[in-house]
Amino acid sequence: MDLIYEFLKIPQIPTFLHTIGIALLTILIPISIAMFSDKKEYITLDRNVILDEIFRSKLFLAVLGLIFLPIIFWHISEIEFKIIELILWILGTSLMIFILRNSYSWIKGDRYNFRVNYLSNLKNDKDLAESMRSVWQKGEMDTKSEIDFSKIFSLKIDQNIKINYKLTSELLKDFYNFMNYRSVVSLVVTEELFPKILKWHFEIWQKKYELSGKKDKLGERSNYSEISRILNNIFTNIEERSLKERMAYSFFEHFKKHAKDCKKVLLKDVNKQDYYRHYISSLFTIFCRVFFENIEKSPEKRDVWEYYFPKEWKITKNNLESKENIISKISLNEFLQWAQVRIWKMEEDFDSHLDDISRNLFPKVEPIIWAKILIFIFTGHGRNRVKSVVERPWNFGYYGRTRVYSGSGKEAEVEFKKMGREEILNTYKLSYALFKKSFSKRSLEIYIESLKKLQYSEDTEEEKKRKKLLKIFKELLKYVSQENNDFS
Repeated sequence: MDLIYEFLKIPQIPTFLHTIGIALLTILIPISIAMFSDKKEYITLDRNVILDEIFRSKLFLAVLGLIFLPIIFWHISEIEFKIIELILWILGTSLMIFILRNSYSWIKGDRYNFRVNYLSNLKNDKDLAESMRSVWQKGEMDTKSEIDFSKIFSLKIDQNIKINYKLTSELLKDFYNFMNYRSVVSLVVTEELFPKILKWHFEIWQKKYELSGKKDKLGERSNYSEISRILNNIFTNIEERSLKERMAYSFFEHFKKHAKDCKKVLLKDVNKQDYYRHYISSLFTIFCRVFFENIEKSPEKRDVWEYYFPKEWKITKNNLESKENIISKISLNEFLQWAQVRIWKMEEDFDSHLDDISRNLFPKVEPIIWAKILIFIFTGHGRNRVKSVVERPWNFGYYGRTRVYSGSGKEAEVEFKKMGREEILNTYKLSYALFKKSFSKRSLEIYIESLKKLQYSEDTEEEKKRKKLLKIFKELLKYVSQENNDFS
């Protein structure tokens, strides 16, 4: 202790401490200039990291105070206070050396950990929104960075989605505005984004649905609606890119799991039976519209229809009659609305897009007959309905279904014909189930009589169409008259 007292009595001690403090500050100034002048990958994020994570700007004045205030009061302090002042100086100097070490690491290029740590611990809403925006604005980045930033983004949304509408909305909106810069792998394959987007979509929809009809909660419901709208846009973008960029498998795996999970959550509660129906309807309405518009352009469309698109989501009479299968009914409604617009256009060119979806979404029907029925249903009636159908362009339904069967020779031929008859019967069953009014026995008899009265030259397209329709309606009338007896 005597040695310490003797050391503190040395007159040059304040000058020595002051010189070290000035030296450290002198070193820091050009380093600071270099750091702020350097071109930044993430402009706002890097600025905030330098100020808050490296320089600790809010504490920097305190650091300077710890270094220089003990020197100012040194000459008037008692020996006991000089010990305290020396300890404070050592603390301030240590913090300054820590800042210099971090500054050196930043200049040398070791910046990634600083960014991740800063974002992970950031609490200030304004700084968080600005920093995350600068991350998404950057453009392309390496896979590790994209995954790590996505984890932080997901964590921040999870923390704020039910308590801070403004911040959640801002974070999601910025992510959506720049999400085309993101790789489709980080969007769909990892667990950090697409599964979370679906989870948030469900949570927000629940809150919004619970508040519907409550006049005193209009403001809160409006906040949830805004977030829901952004999530819908993000979902749409992910679906489009998954179909176009060969990520359909991962998209459907996550999407199927989400649909099943929601069903488990909602259907186990008797009071939430309607929740499931309304939620799945709202979600699959978006899915179907995007899917119908983009599947034709997908390089994976054959695999999508054959392996990825669930069989229970396709449209068959059995699926439609299943009380638990809501999704198939939604698929039907969305397809009919989508197909109606395309059929109404009455374009001459072959509509391969409509043809492909019609054949694959209805896997049990005979595609050529089914196309004729859809054209008939969605053609404007006018004064003579059947005449309008005969004389308009038929722009899809030219190709039948590829059938796989076993055997050879006569046995194979019998099986082939049997499969064809089953498809035709399924077509008439589904047509009658969906369009009972249009295909009642009396209506069919009227169509047949009208077709018989129409007259065209033998080799014209109109005459060929007339004969095809006449055959279809006669067979359909036979099925309807027999009231679902076996059709042959």
